[in-house]
Amino acid sequence: MANEIACCRHDLSGAPPRYDRSTLSSANDPVPSVARLYQPWFPHHPSVLRRCGKAVFLLLVCGYFAFADGSDPMFLRLDEYTRGASPTPYQYRELMMYVFRALIRLPLITHAGQMQALHHDAYRLIFMLISFVSILVAFIANRFTLLLLTADRVFSFWASFLVILMAHLLLASAWGPSYPVPYDVPSLAFFSLGIYLIGSRRWFLYCFFFIFAVFNRETACFLTVFFAVWEWTRLTEAGASVRTRLLHILPAVSIQALFWLLIKAHLAHKYALNPKESGLTGGLFSMNLGYNLRELLKPYQWPLLASVCAFSLPFVWLERRWIGSNPLRNATATVLPLSFLGLMIVGIIVEVRIFADWIAMVAPCAALIVHNRFRPRQELERG
Repeated sequence: MANEIACCRHDLSGAPPRYDRSTLSSANDPVPSVARLYQPWFPHHPSVLRRCGKAVFLLLVCGYFAFADGSDPMFLRLDEYTRGASPTPYQYRELMMYVFRALIRLPLITHAGQMQALHHDAYRLIFMLISFVSILVAFIANRFTLLLLTADRVFSFWASFLVILMAHLLLASAWGPSYPVPYDVPSLAFFSLGIYLIGSRRWFLYCFFFIFAVFNRETACFLTVFFAVWEWTRLTEAGASVRTRLLHILPAVSIQALFWLLIKAHLAHKYALNPKESGLTGGLFSMNLGYNLRELLKPYQWPLLASVCAFSLPFVWLERRWIGSNPLRNATATVLPLSFLGLMIVGIIVEVRIFADWIAMVAPCAALIVHNRFRPRQELERG
C-alpha cells in the first residue's frame, strides 16, 4: 500500500505524476486504484446533444465578450483607420484594416450596423465580429495546447474558458483606461495559435501565421522569444548538445527576426506621411519609461496592474513547479519579464490592454497547475 501511495505523489521538481499500472489496488483497498486516478475530472461520454450544448454555450460566452469589448468608446476612429489615415504607430498595426475594408462593403453589414444597439455604426459591428472570431480562435488554440499537454479533452475544454475570463477583465473591464482597438484581441489569438503550433511542431503553419501576427501588432516579436526558449528547453530535455540546439534554433530565430524587421521597415515607409501621435520618436515608438516609473509609485494604480490576467500572476509564480511542462514554464518565465521591460519603455502600462498577449501564456500555465497540483490530492482524499 505504501508503494501505491508513493506512486500517486507528484514529483516536486514540477513534472506531472506518473502512475505505475502494475500497482492496481484491490476492490477493498481504501487507496484509490490507478484506474480511478487515470479518469478525467469529468465523465467523458459525449452525445451529440451534449456537444451541441457546449458549442452553443461557448458561442454565447464569446458573443458576450464581443459585445462588451465593442461597447466602450473607441480609441481610434475606425473609418479613418480603415482608410489607412490613422496616426502612427497605431496605423502600423494594419492587418485588421483589410478586414474592415472587406466587410464594410457588404450590404448585410451596412444594414445591420444601423441598429441602435450599435450606435448606428457599421464599423462597430465589424469590430465586434473581429473580437468574436479572435476570442474564439484564442479559446480553441488554448484548448488544443492543453490537450497536447494533458491528454484530457474535457478538462482542456472547460479550463480554456480562463482565456475568455482573463480577456474580459483585461480588455472589456469598466475600470481603468479602457480604449478598445481592433488589433488587441487578434493579437491574443495569434499568440495563442503560435504557442499551439510551437508545441505541436507545425513549423510551416507557425511561420505563416507569424507573418500575419507581425502585421497585426509588433509585439509578435515576443513569440520568437517564446519559440527560442521552448525549443531550447525541449532539446535540452531530449539530450541534444549545445551545438545541435544552436543549429536548430538560431536559423529559425534569424528568419523570424528578418521578417519582423522587413515588415516594420515596409510599414514605416508606407505610412511615412501619416500624422504622428504626440510624444513619439519618428512615429516608430514612444519613450515612456519616466512616465511609467512615476505611475508605478502611485498606490491607486496597483490594483489595476494586479488585475492583469485575472489576478492570477502570483498564483502562477508561487505554484510554477506544478506547471509540469518545462518548455512552457521556462518560455513564459522568460517572455513575461522581457515583455514587461519593453512595454515599460514604449508602452503606457496603466493601459493594461497592452498585456493581452500574456493571457496566451498565463492561462495554460494556470490550468496546468490546477490539473497537476490539485486533482491527485482530491482523488486520494476521496479514497
